[in-house]
Amino acid sequence: MAIDNFLDLLAYGKPRPNKFTIFMGNQIKKARLESGLSQEELAARIYKRRATVSDIENGKGEVDTSTFALLSHILDKPLGYFYPRYLYQEITQEDLTPLENELLINFREIWDEHLQSVAINQVKSLSEFNPIETLQESLDLTKSEKEIDDDLQTLFEKRHKKTKPKIDK
Repeated sequence: MAIDNFLDLLAYGKPRPNKFTIFMGNQIKKARLESGLSQEELAARIYKRRATVSDIENGKGEVDTSTFALLSHILDKPLGYFYPRYLYQEITQEDLTPLENELLINFREIWDEHLQSVAINQVKSLSEFNPIETLQESLDLTKSEKEIDDDLQTLFEKRHKKTKPKIDK
């Protein structure tokens, strides 16, 4: 997705309330009500004023990163809950193939976060690998090498003819 399209989906730089801030505000309000909290109680827990919570819920305010993390924890919702589905891809257990499930199970067995990052980078590299493109590049290279070999052979043959001693009969 192009950056301009992504920024448009986020309504980045557009006045508030906008499509994105309204959606997020509605989700925060919905989660707050499910948790049985008033705006005043939620405000105290996230270290904000009640008016700030009201502005956020009405799409007039945006949430900073630390407040977003607090909201997620206090309201017991994953971060993705607060974002419109068009901004991320959510995969459920039912969406996984047996091989994907096996990959996930083995990934969770990696004991070190650094090694998990290495594994992710390897999988990303494999996902970007295009065997057809690699084969085409290899064929192009082979073709170029063949042309160079042919040119060298021709050059050697010409050179050989020039340096070949003439035999008088």
